[in-house]
Amino acid sequence: MAVNRFWQVIFGQGLVRTPEDFGSQGEIPTHPGLLDWLARDFVEHGWDVKRLVKQLVMSETYRQASEVAAEVIHADPENIYLARAPSYRWPAEMLRDQALAVGGLLVEAVGGPPVKPYELAVSFKPAKPDSGAGLYRRSIYTYWKRTGPAPVMMALDAAKRDVCRLRRSQTTSPLQTLVLMNGPQFVEAARALAEGLLQKPQGDLDTALVELFRTMTSRRPNETELSVLRRLHDMQLHRFQADPDNARQYLEVGEKKRSADVDEVRLAALAAVANTLFGLDECMMKQ
Repeated sequence: MAVNRFWQVIFGQGLVRTPEDFGSQGEIPTHPGLLDWLARDFVEHGWDVKRLVKQLVMSETYRQASEVAAEVIHADPENIYLARAPSYRWPAEMLRDQALAVGGLLVEAVGGPPVKPYELAVSFKPAKPDSGAGLYRRSIYTYWKRTGPAPVMMALDAAKRDVCRLRRSQTTSPLQTLVLMNGPQFVEAARALAEGLLQKPQGDLDTALVELFRTMTSRRPNETELSVLRRLHDMQLHRFQADPDNARQYLEVGEKKRSADVDEVRLAALAAVANTLFGLDECMMKQ
């Protein structure tokens, strides 16, 4: 069961695809010989979790590309035969932590009491959000009620804790994009990322857009993607130039104070581009 659990974390689906019923009434393993070998190897090496995880992520199976031909997907839509790498959306906690990290806001301190981000003030009245470092702690420390996760987490498929769940559901809905583009934590992180880029002595807009895209996707944009980013930036720039008050309100989201050295219209336009990229597949999906 332990090996199946780690396989599920790394590949998205376990070798036994009913981890909540790991017995005669559950599904049989898709690769029973592989599961038996991994389990025996795991025990013989002293239940070494670090070694097991390294073994899985360094395997040829894991290091495959997730992009495959249409006929392969048609023949094996659930990837039972492991002909491609896994592809699935990151868990809710990772999406939030990733946004804070790229914005330079994430507080990585270990341990301590639970903390309350912005949205808990609305959902768990009369609770008030924390201030300072408490807003930017890793999501594992977020205050949580047994039957009510933080709203952002719930929208991104975090499970309630009234019962034990060995796997989360995976849904796709417009509400998730709405959260990523409008949640105060994500808007604030996008603004912090954009501000850091504009404060660098880098010169032109294209350099800032390339660095923004590279920071969020770990690769440089191609010419088509860069052209789309330019158009989006120009649209947002014109919108904020026509309504500076709107730009100012947008930049006031979140507790972190912005630098007075950066032009607010330019900052708002680049922040809107960064905020849009939070909903990009490459930023949301494990590929």
